[in-house]
Amino acid sequence: MKKQDSLYMQVYDYYCNLIESGKMRNGEKIPSIRRSAAELDVSKTTIEQAYMCLCDDGYLVPKRQSGYYVSRRAEQKKNENKKSDEMLENKMVYDFSSSGVDSESFDLSLWRRYVKSALRQTERLLGYGEPQGEKELREEIALFAKQSRNCVCDAENIVIGAGVQSLLHILCPLIKERESIAFSDPNYIQGVSVFVDHGFKAVSEADSADIIYTSPSRKTRWGETISVSERFKLTEFASASGKLIIEDDYGSEFRYVNRPTPSLQGLCGGKNVVYLGTFSKLLLPSIRISYMILPSELNDKYRKVSSVYNQTVSKADQIALCSFIRDGHLSSQIRKSRKLYLQKSKNLCDLLEREFAESISIGKTDSPLFVKAEIKTDISLNELVDSCEKNGLRIIPISENGNGIEIAFSVSAISAEKMENGVNLLKSLITDSE
Repeated sequence: MKKQDSLYMQVYDYYCNLIESGKMRNGEKIPSIRRSAAELDVSKTTIEQAYMCLCDDGYLVPKRQSGYYVSRRAEQKKNENKKSDEMLENKMVYDFSSSGVDSESFDLSLWRRYVKSALRQTERLLGYGEPQGEKELREEIALFAKQSRNCVCDAENIVIGAGVQSLLHILCPLIKERESIAFSDPNYIQGVSVFVDHGFKAVSEADSADIIYTSPSRKTRWGETISVSERFKLTEFASASGKLIIEDDYGSEFRYVNRPTPSLQGLCGGKNVVYLGTFSKLLLPSIRISYMILPSELNDKYRKVSSVYNQTVSKADQIALCSFIRDGHLSSQIRKSRKLYLQKSKNLCDLLEREFAESISIGKTDSPLFVKAEIKTDISLNELVDSCEKNGLRIIPISENGNGIEIAFSVSAISAEKMENGVNLLKSLITDSE
């Protein structure tokens, strides 16, 4: 409390923050004018002026010969502010950067039938289930991983968990003798946080790391992959230097080619690579079922401590997913999703070429989820990104040069209806800024 000419406003802000944060609740009496003046080391006049402003704005209610109390209106005001913040957060109308899932890509009614069927298996649901995951599901996942990702594994190598983060918490104690880890994408904050919390040091160069965390099927935010030759170099380098590779194979099913590039785990024959897979992109993000394939040496360690870990995926969801895969729906889901996203990418390319004509050059990506484009414009990349954000449009920035800017678009979650309006908005923002 130092600025004499605005002391009462500082007192106002002080109590306003306490009320809005919930530290002072509806009906709670605040300190008397005399006591507050003594605690904050200001005059009683300053406190009285601040209290009057708080009353005027609906935060306090004065009660005769009793004092000042937090009003019910303050609670409503807090909720209004929260709602306003949420609206600001959700103001992104045209999100071409999301890694979410298109609602049209998944038949939720079909999934409900499998969940209902699982819930009818009363006897199986009475127990907690296996900490490693239901064996039947692990067998189906092993078969899927072999066929689609050339993985070398069986049901005993697989650990099921509710999302990749929960699996990393199981993995970290198994590799605690290693000290440092390098991430191919240092912006993967969720993964970095888990390892740092477990005492690992995050370093920038793979040469100086004991562990290499990489996503070969998502080398960049716009869907580029690591080539087969690069994969061989990485596996040979890791093998020669004794480094452990953690392969996060998120999104590998969505390639333009029918058969995805071989996994690092398969190229290494199942040695020295921990493979992470997830069904979030194939089904829905809310169906949090991921799996980890451990190499034999780590699998032996896991088996010794597996009993202390509880399974984080519900047994009913595991039973449902097992039947879903076994009946061939996962394979048809991949084909359906790939076809949907391929059509959306084509539609987006047509819209971009129609709006920007000769000022745009469309580049091919490795995934039907993304479209890459170079636009001739005088606006800088940072200016465009800021302008887009302010107007409810989000894109993926790549680079800029003397001729223009390079950006990418994800068709993953944006609806077909919003796509055209989003492209129109982008064109107007670029035109208005030139």
